Amino acid sequence: MDARPRRQTLRSAGVAVAIVALLVVAGSVVVENPVEALATKPVGPVQDFLDHIQHVVVVVMENHAFDTMYGTYCPTTGPYCPMTVAGIPARACLPYNPNNASAGCIRPYPFSEHNDSLFYPLPHSENSSLASWNNGSMNGFYRAESSGWAPFGYYDANTTPLMWDFAEEYGLADDYFGGTLSYSLPTHWSFVSGGNGPPVIDDFALGTPPAANSTTAPSRVRSVYLQEAQNVTSVEDLLNRTSTSWDYYEFPLGGWAAASNVSKSGGASVANAFNYWNPQAAKKESYGPQLTTHFVPNQDFFAAASNGSLPKLSWVIPYFDFSEHPPENVTLGDQWLSEVIDSVEASPDWNTTALFITYDEYGGFYDNVPPPTVDGIQLGFRLPLVVISPYTPEGLVVSSLIDPWSILALFEAEGNLGCMSAVDCDAPSALAFFNFSLPPRAPMLFANNDTGSSYPLPLQPMNATWMRLHWQVPYSIANGEGESSGFVD
Repeated sequence: MDARPRRQTLRSAGVAVAIVALLVVAGSVVVENPVEALATKPVGPVQDFLDHIQHVVVVVMENHAFDTMYGTYCPTTGPYCPMTVAGIPARACLPYNPNNASAGCIRPYPFSEHNDSLFYPLPHSENSSLASWNNGSMNGFYRAESSGWAPFGYYDANTTPLMWDFAEEYGLADDYFGGTLSYSLPTHWSFVSGGNGPPVIDDFALGTPPAANSTTAPSRVRSVYLQEAQNVTSVEDLLNRTSTSWDYYEFPLGGWAAASNVSKSGGASVANAFNYWNPQAAKKESYGPQLTTHFVPNQDFFAAASNGSLPKLSWVIPYFDFSEHPPENVTLGDQWLSEVIDSVEASPDWNTTALFITYDEYGGFYDNVPPPTVDGIQLGFRLPLVVISPYTPEGLVVSSLIDPWSILALFEAEGNLGCMSAVDCDAPSALAFFNFSLPPRAPMLFANNDTGSSYPLPLQPMNATWMRLHWQVPYSIANGEGESSGFVD
């Protein structure tokens, strides 16, 4: 089991920020009351971040482990790999039965175009996560997932060239771990609440369709969930005390009475209080006049980027079709991601925007690195995290420990919000992705589909003025196509 202290925190007195050979030291921020107090003005690299970045955007995709997307990316240095990545070990072979080595093992293998869309989601509940993890041995995936060889496949430059292009042109973390060993709802709650979600969320009955009688067990679980959610402090509570601009780009919330009807089943990308990808939809306060206007349609993000009116803080959540959640096609998700990235790069806000692209949890896929226990907190599986900004060097790989609260801490610093708990108040720093001693980079325009893209891309960035004049929001996105499939996560 990997146990680590939480060093190099955003708010600590000393923060080591490594960008190739750059080393800087941060100042401190004191928060006497984490919920109510505002942070004092930061100094050092934190203040550098605030001086240069005015818009923080977080995009949360679905259900892929780090090794699934980047397990064979940059194993050695080269012209397009200035830094190496800790991917799948060369001799990795995962046992059919961890207790019987003679039963044989499975070697991770490259997916083909046939596997761009799995036929079904892999198990990824708390139970299957714990069984796959197997007390840190990382060898229980075959038995836990009950899905044959599917958990051990990975994508590469042939199947998802856009994902590799994003990393090549900007920054990739290879030591970023999710907040929980569980499915989507606990992981999304963990991010927005500083690790303090409702206790009942690990009960999968939230997504079980009820029988005609509303007193069935799933409906009772949903009722308990709503009661618990009202008592959880989340980042919207901090935001509600400030004038910081923010939006959650997924669905408008509608009315509380309809959204909170316990006869409705929860799931991924559903417009009700049991939405796994928007945990704050379970809080009645979200439907009040001060907050509800911040929950807006997914496609509104593209208009805000085009107009140069991005809020200071943005969550961007894909519709199910583009989420990469099996059985959805990952190449459609890559296409949508490239459109999100290009819209930011073509925006008047480009020079002051940092874009974080990650996944909520592992989705049942194999990763070889045991998630650490940090200050008594068991983190989830390793996940992809790509950071795109005008201050992120090409080909950067950040190998220091980062978790979801590292991103939340930057949200809180950007909005001068303070913090909520030990995990976000003392979050490891994500400032290693930025080199503010250099002028802002011109952006790199990506192809809008995997078929039309290739890896590697040239390392010369395109002209930002040309992009703003010629890039347009794709028709399918501008018109809000790609509505939810209604699949349960």
